[in-house]
This record gives sequence, C-alpha cells and structure tokens, in this order.
Amino acid sequence: MAEETWLYIYEGAPRGEGEGRRSIYIGIGQSMGRVFEPHNPDAEHLRDAEGTLIRQTLVPFSSRKDALQAEAVAIHVASLMGLDPIYDAEDEDELFEKNDKSVTNISGTKTSKHLGPAIFTRPGEVAQDAMRETIIMPISPDSLEGRVSAFGGNSGEVFIERAAEAWNIAPAKRPKIKRLVAVLKQGHVILGSWEVDPSLEWVLINPDSNPPYSSRVRIPVPHPEQDDVDGIKGQRYVGRLQVGVLYSPDID
Repeated sequence: MAEETWLYIYEGAPRGEGEGRRSIYIGIGQSMGRVFEPHNPDAEHLRDAEGTLIRQTLVPFSSRKDALQAEAVAIHVASLMGLDPIYDAEDEDELFEKNDKSVTNISGTKTSKHLGPAIFTRPGEVAQDAMRETIIMPISPDSLEGRVSAFGGNSGEVFIERAAEAWNIAPAKRPKIKRLVAVLKQGHVILGSWEVDPSLEWVLINPDSNPPYSSRVRIPVPHPEQDDVDGIKGQRYVGRLQVGVLYSPDID
C-alpha cells in the first residue's frame, strides 16, 4: 500500500489575449495531503492564485513508477496544447530526456522519456560486431526535412526515403556495402533492414550545394518494400550510434 501514488494538477485560470500562456502544474504524491504541502515557488504561486482549480486522481496508481509515467505524459500533452507546464526540478531526470533540460524542440514542447514512437518490435538483439557488409543509419524519432517520422505504420517503401537518403558515405566504402540497417536513436530498435546493390548509382542529393552537403548521396536499395532482410526488424541493436553513419567491422 505504501507505493500507492496520486496524481494531482493545479490548473491556472484562463488568461486574456496577450497575457501569455495559461499555467499548469502536474505532480504526484504518496498521500492526498501532498497537494497542499510545500512545492517550488512557481507551483505554490499557481496553487494559491485566484481562479486556480486543484484536481487529483480519485483512485491512486498502484506504484510510483506508474504515476510517474502518467505525470510525464500529462506534462507532454499539456505542452502540446499550448499550456505552460511547471514541474519540480528534482524530478526532471525521471521525467524527460537528459538532453532536453530547458527547451525540447523547435515548437517548445517538453519531450518525455516515457514516450516513444509507435513502432514494430520483436524479441532479440543484433550486435554491431556480428554484422557484415552493413551500413547503420541512426534515425531520430521526429520527421526530418519533410521525410517521414519513425512510425511503425509506414511501409518499407515509404520509410526508405528517410533511411536511404542524404548521407555522407566515402566512395571507397560503397562497393563493400550490401545491407542497410536503420536504427532508432531512442531505444536502439531496428526500424528496417534492406538489401543494397552497390553496383547501382549512388545518386548525389544536392550536388550544387556547399560541402559537406554536396557529397550526400542516396543509397541504392533495389527492393525498398523488403524492409526485413535477415528477419531483424524490430529487434534491439547493440552497439554505439553517432551523428553520422556507422559500419559493420568488416568495412574499413
């Protein structure tokens, strides 16, 4: 019973035009009295302000872990709705991605580490050291320059536009590449695995732009609809990722 945890909310009163975003505080506590106990100054000011509504779950979560996930999701949704979420700084590492301390993305929304893209997963691991003739593409969960996000509903033919396009790949390495593996940066899930035919043209994407963009190419994938070569799609990739591409150890 000691793990039972309530989620509670301070809903700031609606603001008039030009008065800024409406504030909201979302927190959790192991007793119903936590709502009125000391908080950070911003939360206390909101709680005690005229017009603020105070709400909490009528039935507690069975564990703090479950309540924490609900808190993080609620803050994320509130931010997407244009509200101004307040939260306790000491909970930040548990709620958000480590690299998203203040501003999270271009739209100013908070990104919870308890949320991720809806993608296909299956049991199993594939180590980078065990791969051969393979190029590994790190993929962020968001859409990029008009290319699709890492959503599991996208077919291989659709997602290949994201996985195979606009990478810097040294010409000396290209003849050795027979596989393309796209890996989600968040969670290291393999988003797809395709056959590469290095004898086909490696098309330059923006040859008239300035370096290093002028050398970016599209990887020749003859069968984009076949995105589960070797049956590893959905398994967890074990190895490092970086900003650019990586290779299996046999490609030097």
